[in-house]
Amino acid sequence: MRNRLALPLVALLVLAACTANNTTTGGSSAAAFDPSSVSGTVVFSGWQASKDEGVALQAALDGFKAKYPKITVNYQPIATDYATAMAAKFSAHQPPDLFYVDSSVAPDWISQGLLYPLDDWASSRNFDTSQFFPGYLDAFKGQDGKIYGFPKDGNALGMAYNKDMLTAAGITAPPTTWDELVADAPKLTSGSQKAFCLSSTLDRELAFIYQNGGALLSADKKSAAIDSAASKQAITWYLDLFKNGWGDTPKNLGDDWCGTSLGKKKVAIIFEGGWLDPFMKSTYPGVNYAWAPLPKGKQAGNLGFTVSYSIGKDSANKDAAWVLLTYLTGPEGMKLWTQGGVANPSRKDVPAPAGKEVLVAGAADAHPWSFIPGFSKINDAFNNAMTAALEAKSDDPTKIVNDTKTAIDQALNS
Repeated sequence: MRNRLALPLVALLVLAACTANNTTTGGSSAAAFDPSSVSGTVVFSGWQASKDEGVALQAALDGFKAKYPKITVNYQPIATDYATAMAAKFSAHQPPDLFYVDSSVAPDWISQGLLYPLDDWASSRNFDTSQFFPGYLDAFKGQDGKIYGFPKDGNALGMAYNKDMLTAAGITAPPTTWDELVADAPKLTSGSQKAFCLSSTLDRELAFIYQNGGALLSADKKSAAIDSAASKQAITWYLDLFKNGWGDTPKNLGDDWCGTSLGKKKVAIIFEGGWLDPFMKSTYPGVNYAWAPLPKGKQAGNLGFTVSYSIGKDSANKDAAWVLLTYLTGPEGMKLWTQGGVANPSRKDVPAPAGKEVLVAGAADAHPWSFIPGFSKINDAFNNAMTAALEAKSDDPTKIVNDTKTAIDQALNS
Protein backbone atom coordinates (compact mmCIF):
# COMPACT_ATOMS: atom_id res chain seq x y z
CA MET A 1 0.00 0.00 0.00
CA ARG A 2 1.21 3.45 -0.79
CA ASN A 3 0.31 6.48 1.26
CA ARG A 4 3.02 8.47 -0.40
CA LEU A 5 5.27 8.51 2.62
CA ALA A 6 4.16 5.96 5.15
CA LEU A 7 6.59 6.01 8.07
CA PRO A 8 7.12 3.45 10.81
CA LEU A 9 5.72 4.87 14.05
CA VAL A 10 8.56 4.15 16.43
CA ALA A 11 8.37 5.04 20.08
CA LEU A 12 10.30 8.24 20.53
CA LEU A 13 11.27 7.95 24.16
CA VAL A 14 13.29 11.10 24.14
CA LEU A 15 12.15 12.83 27.26
CA ALA A 16 15.38 14.76 27.46
CA ALA A 17 14.48 16.49 24.23
CA CYS A 18 11.35 17.82 25.87
CA THR A 19 13.21 19.87 28.46
CA ALA A 20 13.12 23.60 28.15
CA ASN A 21 16.85 24.12 27.57
CA ASN A 22 16.30 26.05 24.36
CA THR A 23 14.12 29.11 24.71
CA THR A 24 15.50 31.15 21.82
CA THR A 25 13.02 32.74 19.45
CA GLY A 26 15.65 33.04 16.76
CA GLY A 27 17.29 36.18 17.99
CA SER A 28 15.45 38.91 16.08
CA SER A 29 12.57 41.24 16.81
CA ALA A 30 9.41 39.61 15.48
CA ALA A 31 7.74 42.99 15.05
CA ALA A 32 10.45 44.15 12.65
CA PHE A 33 11.30 40.84 11.06
CA ASP A 34 12.87 41.25 7.63
CA PRO A 35 13.53 37.90 5.91
CA SER A 36 15.94 39.46 3.43
CA SER A 37 18.24 40.49 6.28
CA VAL A 38 18.61 36.96 7.66
CA SER A 39 21.84 35.13 6.95
CA GLY A 40 23.41 31.83 7.92
CA THR A 41 23.11 28.15 7.13
CA VAL A 42 19.99 25.99 7.38
CA VAL A 43 20.41 22.25 7.91
CA PHE A 44 17.44 20.78 6.07
CA SER A 45 16.47 17.09 6.23
CA GLY A 46 13.81 14.82 4.83
CA TRP A 47 13.60 11.85 2.54
CA GLN A 48 13.48 11.46 -1.22
CA ALA A 49 11.02 9.03 -2.78
CA SER A 50 12.13 9.32 -6.41
CA LYS A 51 14.55 10.98 -8.81
CA ASP A 52 11.76 13.25 -10.09
CA GLU A 53 11.06 14.38 -6.54
CA GLY A 54 14.71 15.30 -6.12
CA VAL A 55 14.64 17.37 -9.31
CA ALA A 56 11.49 19.22 -8.18
CA LEU A 57 12.93 19.94 -4.74
CA GLN A 58 16.14 21.26 -6.26
CA ALA A 59 14.12 23.62 -8.46
CA ALA A 60 12.42 25.01 -5.35
CA LEU A 61 15.73 25.33 -3.50
CA ASP A 62 17.27 27.11 -6.50
CA GLY A 63 14.38 29.57 -6.39
CA PHE A 64 15.02 30.14 -2.70
CA LYS A 65 18.74 30.71 -3.26
CA ALA A 66 18.01 33.35 -5.89
CA LYS A 67 15.64 35.20 -3.56
CA TYR A 68 17.61 34.80 -0.32
CA PRO A 69 21.32 34.64 -1.25
CA LYS A 70 22.44 35.29 2.33
CA ILE A 71 21.07 31.92 3.49
CA THR A 72 22.82 28.68 2.59
CA VAL A 73 20.76 25.49 2.58
CA ASN A 74 22.66 22.39 3.70
CA TYR A 75 20.35 19.63 2.47
CA GLN A 76 20.94 16.39 4.34
CA PRO A 77 18.41 13.75 3.22
CA ILE A 78 18.04 10.75 5.50
CA ALA A 79 18.33 7.50 3.57
CA THR A 80 17.86 5.18 6.56
CA ASP A 81 14.68 4.71 8.61
CA TYR A 82 13.57 8.31 9.00
CA ALA A 83 11.71 8.14 12.30
CA THR A 84 14.51 6.19 13.98
CA ALA A 85 17.17 8.56 12.69
CA MET A 86 15.18 11.58 13.86
CA ALA A 87 14.66 10.02 17.30
CA ALA A 88 18.42 9.94 17.75
CA LYS A 89 18.74 13.57 16.69
CA PHE A 90 15.98 14.66 19.04
CA SER A 91 17.60 12.77 21.93
CA ALA A 92 20.90 14.53 21.27
CA HIS A 93 19.13 17.94 21.15
CA GLN A 94 20.49 18.32 17.62
CA PRO A 95 17.59 18.10 15.18
CA PRO A 96 17.96 19.67 11.74
CA ASP A 97 16.87 23.30 11.49
CA LEU A 98 14.03 22.34 9.16
CA PHE A 99 12.71 18.83 8.52
CA TYR A 100 9.83 16.71 7.28
CA VAL A 101 7.12 15.46 9.65
CA ASP A 102 4.63 12.92 8.34
CA SER A 103 1.09 13.61 9.54
CA SER A 104 0.84 10.11 11.00
CA VAL A 105 3.63 10.79 13.52
CA ALA A 106 2.86 14.46 14.09
CA PRO A 107 0.62 13.92 17.18
CA ASP A 108 3.35 11.93 18.92
CA TRP A 109 6.14 14.36 18.11
CA ILE A 110 3.99 17.32 19.14
CA SER A 111 2.91 15.72 22.43
CA GLN A 112 6.56 14.94 23.24
CA GLY A 113 7.48 18.61 22.88
CA LEU A 114 9.86 18.08 19.98
CA LEU A 115 8.48 20.68 17.58
CA TYR A 116 8.41 24.47 17.71
CA PRO A 117 4.98 26.21 17.60
CA LEU A 118 4.59 28.50 14.59
CA ASP A 119 1.37 30.47 15.23
CA ASP A 120 2.93 33.51 16.89
CA TRP A 121 5.53 33.88 14.18
CA ALA A 122 2.97 33.44 11.41
CA SER A 123 0.96 36.26 12.93
CA SER A 124 3.77 38.66 13.79
CA ARG A 125 5.75 37.95 10.62
CA ASN A 126 2.72 38.23 8.34
CA PHE A 127 2.70 34.73 6.86
CA ASP A 128 -0.79 33.98 5.57
CA THR A 129 -1.92 30.48 6.54
CA SER A 130 -5.53 30.96 5.42
CA GLN A 131 -4.82 29.56 1.97
CA PHE A 132 -3.85 26.10 3.23
CA PHE A 133 -6.54 23.44 2.85
CA PRO A 134 -7.73 22.80 6.44
CA GLY A 135 -7.48 19.03 5.98
CA TYR A 136 -3.75 19.45 5.50
CA LEU A 137 -2.92 22.28 7.91
CA ASP A 138 -4.94 20.81 10.79
CA ALA A 139 -2.86 17.62 10.63
CA PHE A 140 -0.14 19.55 12.44
CA LYS A 141 -2.30 21.12 15.12
CA GLY A 142 -1.53 20.04 18.65
CA GLN A 143 -3.99 19.43 21.45
CA ASP A 144 -3.13 22.94 22.62
CA GLY A 145 -4.57 24.33 19.38
CA LYS A 146 -1.18 25.50 18.09
CA ILE A 147 0.28 24.67 14.68
CA TYR A 148 3.62 22.87 14.60
CA GLY A 149 4.23 22.61 10.88
CA PHE A 150 3.04 23.86 7.52
CA PRO A 151 2.12 21.24 4.88
CA LYS A 152 4.61 21.08 2.05
CA ASP A 153 2.06 19.39 -0.24
CA GLY A 154 -0.90 17.07 0.08
CA ASN A 155 -2.75 14.15 -1.43
CA ALA A 156 -6.44 13.38 -1.25
CA LEU A 157 -7.97 10.18 -2.59
CA GLY A 158 -9.57 9.91 -5.98
CA MET A 159 -11.15 7.16 -8.05
CA ALA A 160 -8.84 5.90 -10.80
CA TYR A 161 -10.65 3.86 -13.45
CA ASN A 162 -9.80 1.97 -16.62
CA LYS A 163 -11.68 3.86 -19.34
CA ASP A 164 -11.64 0.91 -21.75
CA MET A 165 -13.14 -1.47 -19.19
CA LEU A 166 -15.98 0.89 -18.41
CA THR A 167 -16.70 1.37 -22.12
CA ALA A 168 -16.68 -2.38 -22.73
CA ALA A 169 -19.23 -2.79 -19.91
CA GLY A 170 -21.51 -0.20 -21.49
CA ILE A 171 -20.81 2.39 -18.80
CA THR A 172 -20.63 5.83 -20.38
CA ALA A 173 -19.42 7.78 -17.33
CA PRO A 174 -17.70 6.87 -14.07
CA PRO A 175 -19.99 6.47 -11.04
CA THR A 176 -20.52 9.61 -8.97
CA THR A 177 -22.47 8.18 -6.01
CA TRP A 178 -22.46 5.05 -3.88
CA ASP A 179 -25.65 3.90 -5.57
CA GLU A 180 -24.11 4.27 -9.02
CA LEU A 181 -20.95 2.49 -7.87
CA VAL A 182 -22.96 -0.49 -6.64
CA ALA A 183 -25.07 -0.51 -9.82
CA ASP A 184 -21.96 -0.58 -12.01
CA ALA A 185 -20.15 -3.23 -9.96
CA PRO A 186 -21.85 -6.34 -11.44
CA LYS A 187 -21.25 -5.03 -14.97
CA LEU A 188 -17.53 -4.76 -14.26
CA THR A 189 -17.21 -8.16 -12.57
CA SER A 190 -16.70 -11.16 -14.85
CA GLY A 191 -14.62 -14.26 -14.41
CA SER A 192 -11.28 -13.32 -12.87
CA GLN A 193 -11.94 -9.62 -13.43
CA LYS A 194 -13.21 -7.66 -10.44
CA ALA A 195 -14.85 -4.28 -10.44
CA PHE A 196 -12.65 -3.01 -7.61
CA CYS A 197 -9.33 -3.49 -5.90
CA LEU A 198 -10.03 -2.46 -2.31
CA SER A 199 -7.64 -1.96 0.56
CA SER A 200 -8.60 -3.63 3.82
CA THR A 201 -7.07 -0.80 5.80
CA LEU A 202 -8.29 2.26 7.66
CA ASP A 203 -6.42 4.64 5.36
CA ARG A 204 -8.97 3.91 2.63
CA GLU A 205 -12.11 2.79 4.46
CA LEU A 206 -12.15 5.87 6.70
CA ALA A 207 -12.89 8.10 3.70
CA PHE A 208 -16.13 6.18 3.18
CA ILE A 209 -16.93 6.36 6.89
CA TYR A 210 -16.68 10.14 6.68
CA GLN A 211 -18.87 10.11 3.57
CA ASN A 212 -21.60 8.38 5.53
CA GLY A 213 -21.46 10.93 8.33
CA GLY A 214 -19.38 8.74 10.62
CA ALA A 215 -15.92 9.28 12.07
CA LEU A 216 -13.11 7.59 13.95
CA LEU A 217 -13.06 10.14 16.79
CA SER A 218 -15.26 12.92 18.04
CA ALA A 219 -14.52 16.39 16.66
CA ASP A 220 -12.53 17.31 19.78
CA LYS A 221 -10.63 13.98 19.63
CA LYS A 222 -11.61 13.20 23.21
CA SER A 223 -13.81 10.17 22.60
CA ALA A 224 -14.41 7.40 20.07
CA ALA A 225 -16.93 7.83 17.26
CA ILE A 226 -16.23 4.59 15.43
CA ASP A 227 -19.19 3.01 17.28
CA SER A 228 -21.74 5.47 15.88
CA ALA A 229 -24.56 4.11 13.72
CA ALA A 230 -23.18 5.99 10.70
CA SER A 231 -19.70 4.50 11.15
CA LYS A 232 -21.06 0.97 11.51
CA GLN A 233 -23.26 1.37 8.44
CA ALA A 234 -20.32 2.54 6.33
CA ILE A 235 -18.17 -0.40 7.41
CA THR A 236 -20.96 -2.83 6.53
CA TRP A 237 -21.36 -1.18 3.11
CA TYR A 238 -17.63 -1.50 2.43
CA LEU A 239 -17.55 -5.14 3.56
CA ASP A 240 -20.46 -5.88 1.23
CA LEU A 241 -18.34 -4.86 -1.76
CA PHE A 242 -16.14 -7.82 -0.90
CA LYS A 243 -18.94 -10.18 0.15
CA ASN A 244 -20.79 -9.69 -3.13
CA GLY A 245 -17.67 -10.65 -5.06
CA TRP A 246 -17.24 -7.24 -6.72
CA GLY A 247 -13.97 -6.34 -5.03
CA ASP A 248 -10.93 -7.92 -3.47
CA THR A 249 -7.70 -6.98 -1.73
CA PRO A 250 -4.47 -6.68 -3.70
CA LYS A 251 -3.10 -9.66 -1.78
CA ASN A 252 -5.94 -11.90 -2.91
CA LEU A 253 -5.51 -10.58 -6.44
CA GLY A 254 -1.87 -11.63 -6.31
CA ASP A 255 -0.48 -8.11 -6.23
CA ASP A 256 1.46 -5.86 -3.88
CA TRP A 257 -0.98 -2.94 -4.05
CA CYS A 258 -4.02 -1.78 -5.99
CA GLY A 259 -1.97 0.18 -8.49
CA THR A 260 -0.50 -3.08 -9.77
CA SER A 261 -3.99 -4.59 -10.06
CA LEU A 262 -5.13 -1.62 -12.15
CA GLY A 263 -1.99 -1.82 -14.25
CA LYS A 264 -2.48 -5.54 -14.93
CA LYS A 265 -6.12 -4.89 -15.84
CA LYS A 266 -7.41 -7.22 -13.15
CA VAL A 267 -9.78 -4.52 -11.91
CA ALA A 268 -11.59 -1.54 -13.38
CA ILE A 269 -11.57 0.84 -10.41
CA ILE A 270 -9.29 1.65 -7.48
CA PHE A 271 -9.23 4.38 -4.83
CA GLU A 272 -5.79 5.93 -4.51
CA GLY A 273 -3.92 9.24 -4.55
CA GLY A 274 -1.51 11.04 -6.82
CA TRP A 275 1.29 8.60 -6.04
CA LEU A 276 -0.41 6.32 -8.58
CA ASP A 277 0.55 8.46 -11.57
CA PRO A 278 4.35 8.09 -11.58
CA PHE A 279 3.93 4.37 -10.93
CA MET A 280 1.58 3.91 -13.87
CA LYS A 281 3.70 6.08 -16.13
CA SER A 282 6.84 4.06 -15.45
CA THR A 283 5.35 0.58 -15.12
CA TYR A 284 2.10 0.43 -17.12
CA PRO A 285 2.23 3.32 -19.59
CA GLY A 286 -0.21 1.65 -21.98
CA VAL A 287 -3.15 1.49 -19.57
CA ASN A 288 -5.89 3.95 -20.49
CA TYR A 289 -6.98 5.22 -17.08
CA ALA A 290 -8.39 8.49 -15.76
CA TRP A 291 -9.29 10.18 -12.49
CA ALA A 292 -12.73 10.95 -11.10
CA PRO A 293 -13.82 12.16 -7.65
CA LEU A 294 -14.63 9.61 -4.98
CA PRO A 295 -18.28 8.53 -5.41
CA LYS A 296 -20.34 10.52 -2.93
CA GLY A 297 -22.19 8.93 -0.02
CA LYS A 298 -24.56 10.92 2.20
CA GLN A 299 -22.03 13.73 2.01
CA ALA A 300 -18.67 14.51 0.47
CA GLY A 301 -15.70 13.18 2.40
CA ASN A 302 -12.06 12.36 1.81
CA LEU A 303 -8.75 11.80 3.55
CA GLY A 304 -5.81 14.19 3.41
CA PHE A 305 -2.32 12.70 3.47
CA THR A 306 0.43 15.21 3.99
CA VAL A 307 3.87 16.01 5.32
CA SER A 308 4.97 19.23 6.96
CA TYR A 309 8.07 21.30 7.08
CA SER A 310 8.66 21.81 10.79
CA ILE A 311 11.23 23.46 13.03
CA GLY A 312 12.49 21.59 16.07
CA LYS A 313 12.27 22.98 19.58
CA ASP A 314 16.03 22.50 19.74
CA SER A 315 16.79 23.61 16.17
CA ALA A 316 19.79 25.93 16.22
CA ASN A 317 18.98 28.37 13.43
CA LYS A 318 15.29 29.13 13.75
CA ASP A 319 15.18 32.46 11.89
CA ALA A 320 16.88 31.09 8.80
CA ALA A 321 14.75 27.95 9.04
CA TRP A 322 11.61 30.12 9.18
CA VAL A 323 12.61 31.95 5.99
CA LEU A 324 13.14 28.66 4.16
CA LEU A 325 9.96 27.15 5.63
CA THR A 326 7.74 30.03 4.57
CA TYR A 327 9.29 30.21 1.11
CA LEU A 328 8.77 26.51 0.43
CA THR A 329 5.19 26.54 1.78
CA GLY A 330 4.33 29.93 0.31
CA PRO A 331 2.83 30.38 -3.17
CA GLU A 332 6.15 30.94 -4.97
CA GLY A 333 8.10 27.99 -3.59
CA MET A 334 5.14 25.61 -3.64
CA LYS A 335 4.47 26.35 -7.30
CA LEU A 336 8.06 25.45 -8.18
CA TRP A 337 7.81 22.27 -6.08
CA THR A 338 4.49 21.06 -7.53
CA GLN A 339 4.50 22.26 -11.14
CA GLY A 340 6.39 19.17 -12.31
CA GLY A 341 3.53 16.95 -11.16
CA VAL A 342 5.40 15.03 -8.43
CA ALA A 343 3.23 16.50 -5.68
CA ASN A 344 -0.05 18.34 -5.27
CA PRO A 345 -0.27 21.79 -3.68
CA SER A 346 -1.54 22.12 -0.12
CA ARG A 347 -2.57 25.74 -0.79
CA LYS A 348 -5.70 26.95 -2.56
CA ASP A 349 -3.80 29.78 -4.25
CA VAL A 350 -1.36 27.45 -6.07
CA PRO A 351 -2.74 25.97 -9.32
CA ALA A 352 -3.10 22.22 -9.68
CA PRO A 353 -0.56 20.58 -12.01
CA ALA A 354 -2.06 19.34 -15.27
CA GLY A 355 -4.00 16.12 -14.74
CA LYS A 356 -4.16 16.54 -10.96
CA GLU A 357 -7.24 18.74 -10.82
CA VAL A 358 -9.55 16.05 -9.41
CA LEU A 359 -7.13 15.16 -6.64
CA VAL A 360 -6.51 18.77 -5.66
CA ALA A 361 -10.26 19.45 -5.61
CA GLY A 362 -10.68 16.49 -3.25
CA ALA A 363 -8.63 18.34 -0.64
CA ALA A 364 -11.58 20.64 0.03
CA ASP A 365 -13.45 17.71 1.62
CA ALA A 366 -10.45 16.01 3.21
CA HIS A 367 -10.12 15.14 6.88
CA PRO A 368 -6.57 14.98 8.24
CA TRP A 369 -4.83 11.63 8.37
CA SER A 370 -3.64 12.65 11.84
CA PHE A 371 -5.30 11.74 15.08
CA ILE A 372 -4.00 11.28 18.62
CA PRO A 373 -0.77 10.04 20.20
CA GLY A 374 -0.64 6.26 20.04
CA PHE A 375 -2.62 6.16 16.80
CA SER A 376 -0.53 3.32 15.38
CA LYS A 377 -2.20 0.84 17.76
CA ILE A 378 -5.66 2.11 16.75
CA ASN A 379 -4.74 1.68 13.12
CA ASP A 380 -3.47 -1.85 13.74
CA ALA A 381 -6.62 -2.81 15.65
CA PHE A 382 -8.88 -1.70 12.82
CA ASN A 383 -6.77 -3.31 10.10
CA ASN A 384 -6.44 -6.64 11.89
CA ALA A 385 -10.16 -6.87 12.60
CA MET A 386 -11.03 -5.87 9.03
CA THR A 387 -8.72 -8.56 7.64
CA ALA A 388 -10.36 -11.16 9.89
CA ALA A 389 -13.82 -10.11 8.71
CA LEU A 390 -12.81 -10.44 5.07
CA GLU A 391 -11.30 -13.86 5.65
CA ALA A 392 -14.59 -14.93 7.23
CA LYS A 393 -16.53 -13.38 4.30
CA SER A 394 -18.54 -11.42 6.86
CA ASP A 395 -20.20 -8.04 6.63
CA ASP A 396 -20.72 -7.78 10.39
CA PRO A 397 -18.89 -4.67 11.64
CA THR A 398 -19.17 -5.56 15.34
CA LYS A 399 -15.64 -6.87 15.99
CA ILE A 400 -14.05 -4.17 13.84
CA VAL A 401 -15.89 -1.48 15.79
CA ASN A 402 -15.29 -3.02 19.21
CA ASP A 403 -11.57 -3.69 18.68
CA THR A 404 -11.00 -0.22 17.29
CA LYS A 405 -12.94 1.47 20.09
CA THR A 406 -10.97 -0.46 22.70
CA ALA A 407 -7.72 0.73 21.15
CA ILE A 408 -9.00 4.33 21.01
CA ASP A 409 -10.05 4.25 24.65
CA GLN A 410 -6.68 2.86 25.68
CA ALA A 411 -4.84 5.56 23.73
CA LEU A 412 -6.98 8.31 25.22
CA ASN A 413 -6.45 7.03 28.74
CA SER A 414 -2.74 6.36 28.49
